[in-house]
Amino acid sequence: MAKISETSSERGVDGRDERLCKLVEDAICRRAKGYKVSLKKTLKVKRVDYDPDTGKKTCEREELLPGVEEVHVPGDVRAAAYFLNNRAPDRWCEHPNTAEDVGESGGIVEIPAVAARDTQDGEGDKRG
Repeated sequence: MAKISETSSERGVDGRDERLCKLVEDAICRRAKGYKVSLKKTLKVKRVDYDPDTGKKTCEREELLPGVEEVHVPGDVRAAAYFLNNRAPDRWCEHPNTAEDVGESGGIVEIPAVAARDTQDGEGDKRG
């Protein structure tokens, strides 16, 4: 993916494509962090009327009223990984241990064998 900081003449695209790329980039960043969204809902409300003299219930009715609920959309790990892999590939990558990073040893660590005590001394364990 081309960097946003390049000019449109270097990329061969017009300003409209540049703005679209920036919008998509911002949307991926927003999805990676998480955000809050307001949802319009219809709420069922129970209304009760009372007699002011006696305090007894006179009427009970249900109404549907419009309401707004704020819901948190949690961050998405895959969106965060995608965003970081494309924005900072030198610091973030999917598979950091590739064959070229391992070098000549091929990623194998050789540990020398430990000899048993009796074979080193040649005498074995003498007690007693």
